[in-house]
Amino acid sequence: MSANPEPPRRIYIDAVSDSSRWDAFVPRAGDIVVSTPPKSGTTWTQGILAMLIAGDPEVDAQTSMKSPWIDINIRDLDEVMARLAAQQHRRQVKTHTPFDGIPFWPQIRYVTVYRHPIDVHFSYRKHLANMARDVGQTPLSENPSESFKEFLEEDVDHRGLGPILDHYLCTLAREPRENLIRLHYADMLRDLPSAVASLAAHVGIAHSTEVMAAITNAATFASMKANAERFTPSAGQGFWKADAGFFDSATSNKWEGQLTAGDLAAYDAKVDAVLSPEERAWLEWGNAPRQ
Repeated sequence: MSANPEPPRRIYIDAVSDSSRWDAFVPRAGDIVVSTPPKSGTTWTQGILAMLIAGDPEVDAQTSMKSPWIDINIRDLDEVMARLAAQQHRRQVKTHTPFDGIPFWPQIRYVTVYRHPIDVHFSYRKHLANMARDVGQTPLSENPSESFKEFLEEDVDHRGLGPILDHYLCTLAREPRENLIRLHYADMLRDLPSAVASLAAHVGIAHSTEVMAAITNAATFASMKANAERFTPSAGQGFWKADAGFFDSATSNKWEGQLTAGDLAAYDAKVDAVLSPEERAWLEWGNAPRQ
């Protein structure tokens, strides 16, 4: 692929990832990059893409092996790149790095997904509790209010509010781009067939009505949880206490009854200092904002 990319403007390094690993990535025209904050629908989106690429709702997605997280520093970089180079089909890869930290090629399709930041935090609490391997993450307080304060104060690690807002603002700064689509977790929950169709159109994949319906049915939360051995990252590798536990509940408003009015006021202040009302409404609720 000959066109030079827009180069990264920043390097992101935290406990588990290093965005400079993108220097080793050799792109192909048509590659798909999924860039999201963690626990925002990354695996869900990659599972849908795996089925669309294969045209098969029964595909063994093996996301961590076939569509790896480029930045994660616990996997040997040469081995990751060798696996990608050996692939003959349409490729997809994952990152949690904002768009100012990865190369931006015009011949690649970019996908990003967002979710209400407080739901992200509560999902991340379950995520850490389900880990069977130590990857250098500092444990969160078991007290929801205390861990939420950590979430509000964290400005570097992927699991903080600051990095979520930064990621979102970097995406907004890239728009509009023909090769970039921005999805929302809540919209995917409300209307999964439309989300699957939008994703297919964005990456230029077309299937019959019957195949699209089968893929959409296989992409429901219940189906992916029931088939965790095919969709959970690092499934069968002893990384999780329960592979199916990676798919927690697919619910919103997880914080209700968990946080105080003071907690929510502190969150409001942080978000309102960075985002306009319109930007905040979309980040939290997607295309059908909560009234």
